[in-house]
Amino acid sequence: MNNYYLKITDIKIHIKSPFKIHMGIESKNFISKDKGEDILLEYIEIKEPLRIKGSLVYENTIKFYQTSKGFIHELYPGLNRPAYAWVIPKNKHYYEVKYLSGEEKNIDYSRNIIEIMNIEQVLNSYNTFILHSAFINWQNKGILFSAPSGTGKSTQAELWEMFENAEIINGDKSGIKKVNDRWTAYGLPIAGTSGIYKNKKSEISHIIVLRQGKENKLTKLSPREAFIKLYSETIVHTWDKEFQENIINMITDVVQNVQIYQYECLPDKSAVDFLKNQIIKDRGLVLENNQ
Repeated sequence: MNNYYLKITDIKIHIKSPFKIHMGIESKNFISKDKGEDILLEYIEIKEPLRIKGSLVYENTIKFYQTSKGFIHELYPGLNRPAYAWVIPKNKHYYEVKYLSGEEKNIDYSRNIIEIMNIEQVLNSYNTFILHSAFINWQNKGILFSAPSGTGKSTQAELWEMFENAEIINGDKSGIKKVNDRWTAYGLPIAGTSGIYKNKKSEISHIIVLRQGKENKLTKLSPREAFIKLYSETIVHTWDKEFQENIINMITDVVQNVQIYQYECLPDKSAVDFLKNQIIKDRGLVLENNQ
């Protein structure tokens, strides 16, 4: 039996597998030396396909079924091909992954662990959610640039790295969690095409909702406006009432306790300087030579 240990948003995840799992570059920073576990993900080989008794509530590249024992999801290797694995959450701490004999090749890469375990569900059970955002650390606090793909999240993060020596923690997604009454952003082992996934965290000082513009213009969002923006960039299982209610409660708290702006901006240094001045003011910082 092979054992692997990951730590994602401070959640300790133990993976137990009869076959070897190849740890890809996106997972290496999340490998933990701590052998403890908050969650056990156990792979179990079966000879015959699993027959699920329940209602189909979601269908895309995977299928979710609502059953008397909770939500089970069914995995497929491709379109028009039969299912090869089923993920069964026994409770908050233990997930079974039953897979057909001979189908190990579809799940023997660490990237698949995140997909298999339904990471957004796992995080939700620990009062954490995923926000579509580029996450940077500047002056020991987190700034998140949130927007749909193609709106300039990565560009703004890279500009801050270039001109302000900010550290990019993740280029596309952030785990959001309240720690000691402070909303905190975590890097995740998923990052879209950015290829940046560091296992670091920072208290969030600002969330910046981006819009492309012809000038640099900041607008402080009301809690209601901010909620709508953040909810639209959050992964939500709308078929799971408890999941959805928890997301709503978390975002409601975030928008009441974090500075959130809409930012129409240019893709150049002027956007960094303009936003930096507001962040300095909000944080009450006094920086030498305003640097």
